[in-house]
Formats: sequence, structure tokens, C-alpha cells
Amino acid sequence: MIFGLALHTTTEVLSLAIARLDEPVEEQVGEGDLNNRSLLCLKQQSWQLGRELSTQLHLLLAEFMVSYNWSDLGFIAIAKGVGSFTGTRIGIVLARTLGEQLAIPVYAIGCDEILQRSQALQVPQSLGQSLLSIAQEQWAQSQYPHWSEALPYIPNSSE
Repeated sequence: MIFGLALHTTTEVLSLAIARLDEPVEEQVGEGDLNNRSLLCLKQQSWQLGRELSTQLHLLLAEFMVSYNWSDLGFIAIAKGVGSFTGTRIGIVLARTLGEQLAIPVYAIGCDEILQRSQALQVPQSLGQSLLSIAQEQWAQSQYPHWSEALPYIPNSSE
């Protein structure tokens, strides 16, 4: 089994989600349209951490992953911002470290794209599910970004 792991650390709420990559399911995206392939999210969880993200993230992630093998991860998806300066960077560093150690791709995805995906479906997805589905589409198209390419969103000073 191959899994994808999503980490959303850009707000005061830590969101984690995991899905099987080798068994997508049909999803209804419009009336009678079942052509879109979607992930079956096996587990998702959120915690309201506020400023405790930096001290709780590793413990909560370890507890979240207790039923899964790290070696079975096919990719990690991380929200790259716009969001909390500290939370975003903590998440990016964690995702890059895991990506490097596990030799798997890390998909850094902007919060605007995640939110748009979440709201575009008839039944809105959680942000973790949306993050996973965006990364899975890239993974299925053989786009495997190196962990070092995962960078936080930094707005231009002119924005």
C-alpha cells in the first residue's frame, strides 16, 4: 500500500490527513458525471493549537501515524501559505525533512489553491483532503518534486 500524507500548518489549527494512493474512488463532480477520480481519505484530524504548534506538532504527527509505516508514504503534501509565518515555516521544514529522509516527493501547495479545490466540489472537502487530492493529481502525472523545492510562499513587497 502507498499513502499520501497532508500537513496543513498555516493557521492556528493543525490539520493532518492520510489517503491511499493506489485505490482512488469515483467522485461525482456534476449531475451524472462520475469521471473524476478522487482519493479515499483514510484518516484526518485537526487540533486547535494556536501558539502550541511548534511544541505539539511532532508528538501529534507521531500519534496520527501510529497505524501506518513511514516507509509506505509515496509523498507528502504541505500547505505553503499564505498563512502564519511561524506555522508555515515549521510545516515546510518538517515536510522537507521527512521528504529527504524518506526519499519521497514533497508537494508545496498554496492555500488559495487548496481553498478553491475544497469549495469547488458538490460536497466540500476538508482542507487536508483538498491538499491531498491536488498533490495526488501531480503524483499521478509523474510530477515528483524534490523535497528541496518545497518553499514557503513569500509575497512580493509590491503585493
